[in-house]
Amino acid sequence: MGYLFLLIALAAGATKGYCGKKTSGYVSEYKDAMLVNSIRMIFCIFIGFAMICFGGGIQFLKINRTVLLISLLSGIANSAFVVLWLVSVKKGAYMMLDIFCMIGILIPIVGCAAFFGEAIRINDVIGFMVLLIAVFIMCSYNNSIKSKITISSFIILLLCGAANGLSDFSQKLFVNLSENIPVSVFNFYTYLFSAVILLVCYFIFAGRTKENTDLQIKPILLYIIVMSACLFIYSYFKTLAAHYLPSAQLYPLSQSLALILSSIMSATLFHERLTIKCAVGIALSFVALLIINVL
Repeated sequence: MGYLFLLIALAAGATKGYCGKKTSGYVSEYKDAMLVNSIRMIFCIFIGFAMICFGGGIQFLKINRTVLLISLLSGIANSAFVVLWLVSVKKGAYMMLDIFCMIGILIPIVGCAAFFGEAIRINDVIGFMVLLIAVFIMCSYNNSIKSKITISSFIILLLCGAANGLSDFSQKLFVNLSENIPVSVFNFYTYLFSAVILLVCYFIFAGRTKENTDLQIKPILLYIIVMSACLFIYSYFKTLAAHYLPSAQLYPLSQSLALILSSIMSATLFHERLTIKCAVGIALSFVALLIINVL
């Protein structure tokens, strides 16, 4: 069942990525990106609240310190990832981001082993190393990289990977420490905290921006709504998958399959050239997934 939930999450994530590429031309300023992401989070809040109401779980919205603290961690991690991702793109370090996100999944893997006794097999270690090599081949040797990463870019990428890992770890914290509470409640509070943080960031960036450019929301509103629904579905079903799959399987599988889907989507829908090194990376990723999940 965990694999099914993960596949649903990845399909939603791929759709979200497609919409993100289609709207990328409309968003050029930090403040615009903060505003668009804030709107996405607000839509996710409404989706979460609707699911809670229709599921008859409105009573679970009462203050629960454990859920609130875990959701706060999740909201901060998600918001930090959005901001750091944007900064890494501006600094030209985007192609290395997947490598650091792969490194970041060590946080839920090690954290769950330490706090919840999840086993880490030798197969998991070997598979993770193969995945890391695969991602490195697919990303770091891309032809678009023409200069070495600066110290500031390295720190931003490291923090971005850590934020992604903490977001994943918060899902495991929720499923292990919050029994009988619907996942939709966790998502509702996560996106509530994220929306507040990103709106604060929006006003900070807006105050520092000298150019008075107005973002045209109307042409991309439908994409934003679809992205919001897909973001919620992605987080919801990935958290459900965390009930069934150990971290050493779930997060390497999620990260690598998302990268493979992104590469295939770029080649088929956006006609980006699929290089030999990218194909080798995809093949190695499949080998690594077999090592982790089959052997």
